[in-house]
Amino acid sequence: MSGLRRLRVRELHPNLLCILCGGYYVDATTIVECLHSFCKTCIVRYLESSKFCPICDVQVHKTKPLLSIRPDKTLQDIVYKLVPGLYPNEMCKRREFYTSHPESIPATPEGGGSDLGRYYTLPDDPVSLALSPASSCASTSPSSPPHNPEYRNHVHLPSSPAKMTRSYHQVSSDLPSALTFHGCPTCYVGTMEADISSGK
Repeated sequence: MSGLRRLRVRELHPNLLCILCGGYYVDATTIVECLHSFCKTCIVRYLESSKFCPICDVQVHKTKPLLSIRPDKTLQDIVYKLVPGLYPNEMCKRREFYTSHPESIPATPEGGGSDLGRYYTLPDDPVSLALSPASSCASTSPSSPPHNPEYRNHVHLPSSPAKMTRSYHQVSSDLPSALTFHGCPTCYVGTMEADISSGK
């Protein structure tokens, strides 16, 4: 593990930025012949006047260069994961565009600004957890009052960063005083000591 080090996003910029517009990739698209990537709108606009890759001057296609470009979903997912706030920002801009230009029809729901339930989260993003024993999961509804006997082992952890420390949960007023919260150091999921010792 001594060979590992944390990188800053700006150290990865050469791999995340389109050289044509200077911004982060939006709808990352790759030229099949040389595997260089660009924003879709940037490379389509560029190929209207040139048949060569803007980086390496390889000929893309003699007559129809748009046949030699492909969407790079993996690269786009990496960009969205590494740049906080970029994905929701982009979806908001797309929704605004299609609201002001109703005659334009997006090719996909995501193209129109629908996020399709995708989540690009980081360890510091807020999350809300509810823990309950497996036997009572089906019978306990989220709106059950805390005094309900079926609800007594159910612990709701307030909205908190995904990588919350153990000490916060130990002093949390939401936890019954007889229980101690233990967090898993590998996956940031926790359970109560009472559940560990009872084998639940």
